This record gives sequence, C-alpha cells and structure tokens, in this order.
Amino acid sequence: MADFSVGDIVVRKSYGKDVYFVITEIKNTESGKPSYTLRGLLMRIEADSDGHDLLKQNPRLVDQDKLNYIKKMKQNLLALNHSRYTYGINRPTGRFGRVLQLDSSQEFLNICLDHYRENKLECYGHAVAESEQPHAVEDMLSRYKPDIIVLTGHDGIKKNASDLYSMDSYRNSKYFVQSVIEARKYEPDKNRLCVFAGACQSYFEAIMNAGANFASSPGRVLIDCLDPAIVSEKIATTDTRMTITPWSVAQLTKSGSKGIGGINTRGRMIVGRIN
Repeated sequence: MADFSVGDIVVRKSYGKDVYFVITEIKNTESGKPSYTLRGLLMRIEADSDGHDLLKQNPRLVDQDKLNYIKKMKQNLLALNHSRYTYGINRPTGRFGRVLQLDSSQEFLNICLDHYRENKLECYGHAVAESEQPHAVEDMLSRYKPDIIVLTGHDGIKKNASDLYSMDSYRNSKYFVQSVIEARKYEPDKNRLCVFAGACQSYFEAIMNAGANFASSPGRVLIDCLDPAIVSEKIATTDTRMTITPWSVAQLTKSGSKGIGGINTRGRMIVGRIN
C-alpha cells in the first residue's frame, strides 16, 4: 500500500475514481491503521477513507483537469444563456446585488470571486472554516452590508450514517445552520438579505428551516465548487421587481434540483441606480 501524506491528491477506487480529493488530515484508528480525511478539489465534499481505497494522482495532470473542468462549466453557463444581463449583453443601467462569501476553501473562494468579477459584480470574500463561520457572520454583515451572503465550504454524510434527518449524520451542516440563524438575526427579511448556505450532501431541510433562501442539497448529492457563485450571480443580476424560482436557479447547475433548492426570492438588482 502506498504511503500517503497531508497534501497528496488522491481518488477513491471504490467510487470509480470519480472525484479528486486532497488529504487534509491523517488520524490513527483504534486498530492502529490510519484514516484519511479528504476534501474535494472540484466538489464541495468531505469524506474519510482507509488507505487501501486510495490511489495517488499526478498533481500536474490534476491541475490541467481542474482548468479544463472550470472552463467547461463556464462554457455551459454561456450556452444556457442563464441571464440576459450577463457578460455585458443588453445590460441596463443599475446597481447589481453586492455579494459576500464565506468559504472554508481559499481556492474555491478565489474561483467564485473570479466568477463574480467576470460578471462585474461587487463582491467580498473571506476564507473561514465552517466551524468559525457562525462567529464571523454578524461582523461580516455589518462590515460589508451585502445583498447576498454565501455560507459554504465542504460537507458530507458521515460514513455509516442511517438517519438523514439527524444533524449528527452530517460533517458540517450544523455550522451552516448556525450561520444562517446568525444572518437572520441581523436581517430577518429574506428579500432584503438573500442567504445561500451548504455544500455537498448538506442537510437541506435544516438549513432552509433556519432561514436560508437557497441551500444544498435536497437530494444529498455532490455540488460543484462554483455552484454557490452561480446561484448568487443569478440573484444579483435579476431585477428586484422579478422573482427567482428554485427551478430557475437549479437548472443552471450541474446537479440540478437534487443539488440546489430554495424558495421564491426577489432579485437584488436595482434598475436605474448607478453603482
């Protein structure tokens, strides 16, 4: 069996090598065998694995695959023509919604911020661990006064979890729930502050009940690193007089309605107002 270290890029053989992961932590189990904590490089999934199921990958090849993957995602967005105001096409004069994103992954955060900036959105972002996000929400909202806040990172259903309606079955969902509660203490009105929260396989119902407008993952599926930004960009570039449906958001993402759900929400673009 290969020796693995923190920072190695791996895939899981039992899952058909379908997702690239980076090893973030190595723990010794009661049996004395190491257990590896994994975080997705393109998906917002966190998982554990035994060493026998892991296969180390070539970082150079993975980097090229990542670039190709993100490029393809953006091409798909263009093909969907998801917002007629996007990419400078027939954009009216106005103020687009301001976005604040808290993300446990600096790399994922950078990918999302690049997407916002490509679409001429005012955006702010901070890399904050899931467990620290509830403590940071109020200060960040007071500082930036966004129209949209994104609370995301990595998540996953714990191995051998049997009850999908128990918070104990999820790795980080409780932190997303706590963060949404804090956001709603700051601004209860869901049409004044739009909240997106969650990551892969997150406890969708609990996050929505806490007060989110949109969340992942109704079908407990994987979501892409860019999905939170796709949702936020749609909201930010939609006229405040128009309503965004969960279906209109979900169709923009690879995982669809199994990955993203929510409630009808007004857009955050104020037409006729200069930024």
